[in-house]
Amino acid sequence: MGRSRLPVVAACCAALIPALAIALAAPGAGPPGEWTLASPHGALTATVSERGGGYELAVRRAGRVVLATPLGPVLADGMHASEDTLRDLYVTPAGKRRRHTLVARRLRLSRPDGDALEVLVADDGVAFRQTGRGDTGAWSAPAGARAWLQSYRPDYEGPYDGVPLRAARPGPYGFPALLNTGGGTWALLTESGLTREAAARLTVARGVLRVTLPGGAPPPRTTPWRVAVVGPLAAVVGSDLPLSLGAPSRLRDTAWIHPGRVAWSWWSDQDSPADARRQRAFIRAAAAYRWQYVLLDEGWDAGDVPGLARYAARRGVRLLLWTPWTNLRDPATRRRRLAQWASWGVAGVKVDFLLSDSAARMAVYDDIARDAAARRLTVTFHGCTIPRGLQRTWPNVLTMEAVEGAEREIPAQGTTAMDPRQDVDLVFTRNVVGSMDYTPVTFSARRRRTTDAHRLALAVAYESGLQHFADTPESYARHHEAARALTGVPTAWDDTRLLGGVPDREAIVARRAGHRWWIGAVSATGAHRDSVLLRFLRAGRAYRLHLVHDDGRGGLAVSERTVTARDRLAVALDARGGYVAELTPANAH
Repeated sequence: MGRSRLPVVAACCAALIPALAIALAAPGAGPPGEWTLASPHGALTATVSERGGGYELAVRRAGRVVLATPLGPVLADGMHASEDTLRDLYVTPAGKRRRHTLVARRLRLSRPDGDALEVLVADDGVAFRQTGRGDTGAWSAPAGARAWLQSYRPDYEGPYDGVPLRAARPGPYGFPALLNTGGGTWALLTESGLTREAAARLTVARGVLRVTLPGGAPPPRTTPWRVAVVGPLAAVVGSDLPLSLGAPSRLRDTAWIHPGRVAWSWWSDQDSPADARRQRAFIRAAAAYRWQYVLLDEGWDAGDVPGLARYAARRGVRLLLWTPWTNLRDPATRRRRLAQWASWGVAGVKVDFLLSDSAARMAVYDDIARDAAARRLTVTFHGCTIPRGLQRTWPNVLTMEAVEGAEREIPAQGTTAMDPRQDVDLVFTRNVVGSMDYTPVTFSARRRRTTDAHRLALAVAYESGLQHFADTPESYARHHEAARALTGVPTAWDDTRLLGGVPDREAIVARRAGHRWWIGAVSATGAHRDSVLLRFLRAGRAYRLHLVHDDGRGGLAVSERTVTARDRLAVALDARGGYVAELTPANAH
């Protein structure tokens, strides 16, 4: 398959319904000092009201308060309120979908001195930011709420643990955090829209999730967006809201940015990046599977790279190069090295070990992405923070790590086997906020607890603009049932939908690329039988189903038949199993 091609992307296409500036009141205002906004289709409402000398934001779904947060002191003398509808259309090279639409009601409270509060209410969530307010926010949820939290660490590679929110141990936790607020409503908390400001985290105390900054740093004059994606689990998993609140793209031309599948040798052999012979084998395998890239990880030899790039190019494959971020710290050195690598024919860089959320380090992400884009280089960040809208601002950042991925299954990394529950939970947490470089499909991992079909399904269940397949060519050759999926699975999607599942148990994700749909299902439970409706398919059209599933012994089996939107897909899963389904229109060529 060739690389994905997209039209040239405008930096941003936004239309605003003219605001109505009204002193101390606004459309939708309740009592004095209170404003209520409904989302465009009425799924959510947000009420801003005075509480004890400050403002509070309450988020309601189906008339029930599901989240609340204080917003800082009252804007009193000379305050003005305005309300409008924001419509923002943009395109990205990769993600849950390539075409995005943000429609939200917006409330703005401001004073002549510049202090301001801005609240957005979309059908899939609520966000706010403040200027000159001196507060960063604190989220509270109804009694009985359950939370999936990751203890904070600068690489965001810890596990998610599900606990009653009020029983969560005090301490810092990383974004995003997932809450089950009851009544079929879930909330995912994160932040977006920052580029060179310190990245926040959460501190839990007595069931309240307070937004805090590293080292107690004061908030910037205008905070990033504090975001709560709210709705049923399907709405949370499918939401673009965290990405949409990133700063608009700084690139006018993105036609050169190509998502793709990547062969990665380091997982199986940490000495292989310095072995040109072994890299040529991975290049040949990439060409055979129609993968677009090969990654030369830590240890590559500069003398080998130009020749390997030429060897790869003759086979329709391009190289990506690993580097520690410190090699790109100095601006002049960074520009010189990026230019040299681009001159060798390299397509992108994997930048590692950033390991900080400070304002200075966040500026490094921005600088590297900018200078790489100037040389038409894609970027993967590793040992890094989570996406906070960066992939909208710099579309050449095709993926980021910030996850405990398959890399941890290398014995030298200290983890013997991944917890299947984490595989499931990442669908509902980390991968919601942006592309995630898990490095999946490691059939040969030792002491693993999941089946081959589960491992294969991660390539669909997880979205990543660069999907690094981490096993060896020899291992993939032994799993011939997986060849069609490995050869054809896209890395740029046009739609994403959650078909079923809940944290800790199972996730079933459908993604569309063009007219084809793919389903990836991963389970953390015992053997059982799944049954999902196919009504997302186009009505009246027949589809050829190619299903790779558990064979009852931990291996792979293949089934094929014709289905329509009126059918159910019933699949038997082994314990901690999974499946991949490809659905192709029967008349497609």
